[in-house]
Amino acid sequence: MLSISKVGAPFDGKIRESVVYRLKKAPQSPVKYQYLIVSDNVDEAADILSISDFRRVKEKLKKKVKKGTGLEVTIALARKMDAAGVGRWFDDIRELHLFCQSARQQFILSSGATSMHEMVSGPCLDAILRNCDIDPHRHWREMNNWLEARLSRMVSV
Repeated sequence: MLSISKVGAPFDGKIRESVVYRLKKAPQSPVKYQYLIVSDNVDEAADILSISDFRRVKEKLKKKVKKGTGLEVTIALARKMDAAGVGRWFDDIRELHLFCQSARQQFILSSGATSMHEMVSGPCLDAILRNCDIDPHRHWREMNNWLEARLSRMVSV
């Protein structure tokens, strides 16, 4: 991986360096931490849309999502699938990645971890990307550039 020096996490009230907090809605007053708005609802404005069924929301994404939005797919979903479901999941990743390239969105592959035990190593993420015909080095470079651009727009106190 190309040294992305930030990690995403739900905000627990403690501010930590190099952590980008995943919030469901924007804070009402200025804050001293970096955050991104995350939603699974295509109809809501968000920095990151978590996509669980790309085929179901593809047409809505074409019409409603602003350019530059991150479209996230999580490995946590695939862990609960049977073999046929995992095969469709890989196909969806390939198709979502191509969609992101053509629609100027940012493809995001995430562990979807809710605990330390569900985290996925960098080499495993790279293997999944390669299996979907996505160059890991290019992906992480684009991901880092997207993240830095998103965070640079935010005003800190």
